[in-house]
Amino acid sequence: MTWYVVIMVACVLLCGTLLAITPALMPPTECFAVTIPPSAQGDPRIRTLKRDYSRKVAVITVLCTAAVALVSVILGADALDSQLYACAVTLATFIPMVVGFVLMLRNRARVRELKRTERWVAAASRSVAFVGEEECEGAISLAWNLLYLPLILALVLFGVLSYDRFPDLIPMKAGFDGTVIRYAPKSLGVVLFPAIVVGFMGLCFVFSHWAIIRSKRPIDPASPATSAIAYNGFVHAQSLVLLVGGLVISAAIGVAFNLSSLGTISLGEAAMLVGLAALAFAGAETWVGVALGQSGSRLAAQLRTSDELAYDDDAHWPLGLFYFNPDDVSIIVPKRFGIGWTLNMARPATWVAIALLVAVTAAFVVLTTVVTG
Repeated sequence: MTWYVVIMVACVLLCGTLLAITPALMPPTECFAVTIPPSAQGDPRIRTLKRDYSRKVAVITVLCTAAVALVSVILGADALDSQLYACAVTLATFIPMVVGFVLMLRNRARVRELKRTERWVAAASRSVAFVGEEECEGAISLAWNLLYLPLILALVLFGVLSYDRFPDLIPMKAGFDGTVIRYAPKSLGVVLFPAIVVGFMGLCFVFSHWAIIRSKRPIDPASPATSAIAYNGFVHAQSLVLLVGGLVISAAIGVAFNLSSLGTISLGEAAMLVGLAALAFAGAETWVGVALGQSGSRLAAQLRTSDELAYDDDAHWPLGLFYFNPDDVSIIVPKRFGIGWTLNMARPATWVAIALLVAVTAAFVVLTTVVTG
């Protein structure tokens, strides 16, 4: 029970904390998804809005984290397998997100009004062209993802060679308290279930890595060299964490499931190991965001010397979260508010990619359902 509580509480706290400090991690030319001059970041009104957002989201996060811990203590071990506890964790995770989104929209409207009254506008739209470069130089090679193949092969060989060692009924699902609530009769498909899961996860991580490599580079025309250096550093760190984290989580899933199937550890302990691996991965991603800022903004801010507002694409960001620009050939672009990337919803290729992801995910769900009975 203790480990489950620690993992759940840590997840709620980590998600809310990253959300609370998001305004401080964005590029100096952006504030609540609005393009502003870097010097405007020192405006007392802007600083007040950012401080107010962070304080309120932090308070909500602390309250939600405390609520999850309190529910865990009051209801005890029996409650960990209840729907009430699952609902409490889900609500505690999403409430800071909803509050943060509402506050972001409110502050975005205020920043846009400040921008209008202060006339923070670009004198002329400028851009920077890169000739002979189609991929981001900062990301590690996509070929590193071939490391998933020996991992999948090892899981397949272990399942086939150790088939007779597996029990007739293999535990497949456990409650929050670690009690097994569903078994599956032994079959080759069930024994190879870890390899199937790792294969699907490998595809997801490879796609994410590819998306990072092919994403639009947010090069600032007013400071192209420094912004390019900063973004390359950010992408390198993100792609490295994605590769290592994906391999660690995948290995944890494969090893933990096989050990629990053979009775070496319980299924609850297996879930705990996977949860710790996932939490470590989330922590590493958060550290990159905090250390470098979105798109390397913290490094770029230190190198940038110009206060010029060289571009303004606010019109292409509805609600500050969605990118819609039919004139931009890019499918994947850095987020305007938050750490990571998002999609250009105006491109037909984006919807094709979404449809393919949905289809692959649906096929995976159907396959695992058939295999595990």
